Amino acid sequence: IRPLIDPKDRTGIDRMARIADDISDLVLEFGGALSGEHGDGLVRSPFLQKMFGPVITEAFDRVKQAFDPDGLMNPGKIVDPAPMTKNLRYWPDYKTAETHTALSFEREGGLAAAIEMCNGQGACRKAAGGTMCPSFMATRDEEHSTRGRANALRSAISGALPLSALTEDRVYQVMDLCLGCKACKAECPSNVDMAKLKYELLARRWRENGPSMKDRLLSNVDRLGPLGSFLAPLSNWVLGSDAVAELTEKVSGIDRRRKLPAYATQTFSQWFSSRPDTTNTPTRGRVVLFNDTFTNYNHPEIGRDAVTVIESIGYEAIVPDFRCCGRPQLSAGDADRARRNAAANVGIAAQALATGPGEQDVYMVGLEPSCILMFKDEYLDLLPDDEAAKAVADRTVLVDEFLSSVLTHNGLEPFDCLREKILFHGHCQQKALLGTERSMELLRALPGSEVIEIDSGCCGMAGSFGFEKEHYDVSMEIGEQALFPAVRGQTGEFEVVSLGMSCRQQIADGTGKRALHLVELLAESIARTGTHADAPASGL
Repeated sequence: IRPLIDPKDRTGIDRMARIADDISDLVLEFGGALSGEHGDGLVRSPFLQKMFGPVITEAFDRVKQAFDPDGLMNPGKIVDPAPMTKNLRYWPDYKTAETHTALSFEREGGLAAAIEMCNGQGACRKAAGGTMCPSFMATRDEEHSTRGRANALRSAISGALPLSALTEDRVYQVMDLCLGCKACKAECPSNVDMAKLKYELLARRWRENGPSMKDRLLSNVDRLGPLGSFLAPLSNWVLGSDAVAELTEKVSGIDRRRKLPAYATQTFSQWFSSRPDTTNTPTRGRVVLFNDTFTNYNHPEIGRDAVTVIESIGYEAIVPDFRCCGRPQLSAGDADRARRNAAANVGIAAQALATGPGEQDVYMVGLEPSCILMFKDEYLDLLPDDEAAKAVADRTVLVDEFLSSVLTHNGLEPFDCLREKILFHGHCQQKALLGTERSMELLRALPGSEVIEIDSGCCGMAGSFGFEKEHYDVSMEIGEQALFPAVRGQTGEFEVVSLGMSCRQQIADGTGKRALHLVELLAESIARTGTHADAPASGL
């Protein structure tokens, strides 16, 4: 039972103390004990004399004096306790600083409220299972738990630390190992969104301290893409050389042990625009395919396979000229450019999603979870007053959601598959914001395949996080917790499937196994068995 108490109000504190006192009377009346799995501590010690009587509590005091005469061990607990209202996180004089934010925290009730959503219960401190909190699982250090980060931020906004601490190195170190997986948003009972709080902190540092060389490099991956593809394969040869890897590590902090993604000689957008005109081909609907930066410049084969799958079930795929989703910019601290990209993409999407007379709803489909989920999550905070952003978010889906709705839910015959065993690893933001049920539905519909969802949390790569020299070891340790052993432990022929580009690279780096995107597996099946053009309309 959790009574609604406001400790920032004196009436609330008095009510809390009165409830606790009345409950202790009931416990005594029915022969119970206040002590629980967490012992007595600061909260229950004031009630011990009522529970045990003066003789036993005097004995407690004498034992304490004999073994700890200076009161160094756990002062205020069991012996000489302060009232339960003494050591409160919030109290009537508690104040927080008003400060401008780069992202809107209106949904949470403000920046302070977003931080204070952490109630300190420590669900983020579990050693295994689930996704939250991957950095704590790797380090077992309170500082690198969601709770530890929330406490540091709360200290800065409440005056225990100066507000300027938000942009200083010590608080940055506390936030540094947050991978932005958003597992806390889903798994924490209070739904603390530490990833969003980190984005806010990074934006503040970018604005007040200026970006580092690494920040500039990582926030401009979309601008490097055209050059890399134009110069490929020369650019890939240069990036793959040991000398360049060593120089890159010194200049930008990208660990030389990581192999940078190769650039494609033909981008996905170039391939799509060079296709024969199919606008007169009868279809059952349109799909707006979001062409993310990494699909376009690094893995156009996934975009091509997605088009193959979408068209095979009777839909037309259109690929507008979107900008980068803004995730790389936001993750580096450049919130202003992320906002400009968001506004541009929302405008492009709104126009592409407009339907004509008699046309069914058109959906925007994404292939990379971290990119397409920007539309459904961060764009609403970057553009809080933009009604178009909300409308676009409602009609944006991940590719597994779209395909599962069309294929599985409408009774279409499943794709063929020659894989006896498929391991599936869910992208961490996919798991946190959407779930992996739709991916598993699609895979389990493949005849003759045993499908196993790996019981793993974040893969440890988390976009650019695992590329950075100071994070490489932690990144690989996170992978070793469950993901790498699950892949290495398989025997015989098997496939690994994951929708995240970072996940697939981490699996390759940690196990040597090449993982596939879901649409690669389905497109390969279509190439063998034909199309599904008789698909019924989507029921999203």
